Amino acid sequence: MKSVSVMATGSALREVTFLIYSIRMLYNCPIYVVCDDYVYTKLKRMGFLWLNLKASANPDDLKKAAHETESVKSHNDFHSAGAIWTKIGAMEWALEEEGETLFLDADIVLNKPIHEDILTDVDGMISPHYHTGDTLIDNQTYGAFNAGYVFARHCDFAKVWKEIYLTRSAFYEQQGMIWFFEHFDMGVFNKNHNIGFWRFAKKWKKGTLRLDDWGIDWPKAKSFHFHAFPETYSKANKGLTRGYNLLKEEMVERLNPELKKIYNDLL
Repeated sequence: MKSVSVMATGSALREVTFLIYSIRMLYNCPIYVVCDDYVYTKLKRMGFLWLNLKASANPDDLKKAAHETESVKSHNDFHSAGAIWTKIGAMEWALEEEGETLFLDADIVLNKPIHEDILTDVDGMISPHYHTGDTLIDNQTYGAFNAGYVFARHCDFAKVWKEIYLTRSAFYEQQGMIWFFEHFDMGVFNKNHNIGFWRFAKKWKKGTLRLDDWGIDWPKAKSFHFHAFPETYSKANKGLTRGYNLLKEEMVERLNPELKKIYNDLL
């Protein structure tokens, strides 16, 4: 694995810091971070090795990116079309510099080595949601693949993703990821990767939300996708906040001991 790429702004500082620590526990590869001035300054002071920072996700930058993505349909108040455009730009930057990158959302942590699952004879790899519930409807609505966990080694991968995002994807940059298979030789990550909210059944019992995992093989779990710190979901409604809190409790208990110590140090 030649590099990792990520985008983070403002409230995601602790999450991206946690991600970087989890990477550095396992790998010394360059990490490319597109961020705002605040995150840039904070990460710069931490002294991580082989950390490449670009402060190109400030409000003015995101405003320009919003103009580039005017054709993208808005589905909610949570996703920002311009921020997504900038996020794909983080992958594009890393590919230009290294020729290969694993793009990760800032709210991911690596719990175990993942490189042995990356295929050597493909242009890219993507992570199925492995949705619980009504899989067909969820896949059609939100996409069969998750946009926060994408490996690429083809020089045009990010450019193609941007084109799909603007012209063919029904839900932001994610639903159209199925079209990668038209352009590239693709592989998929197995169920041990990118375990997130979509892998749990949500059940209400006497007004209380419960999360039930559907057959997750926890001893083999390699990477988790969850909001580790409450500032990243401070604007969520009560139901979603409850779900994120439950997910955080579940995931923190599954962290390896060294990573759990880092998490506690960041509290």
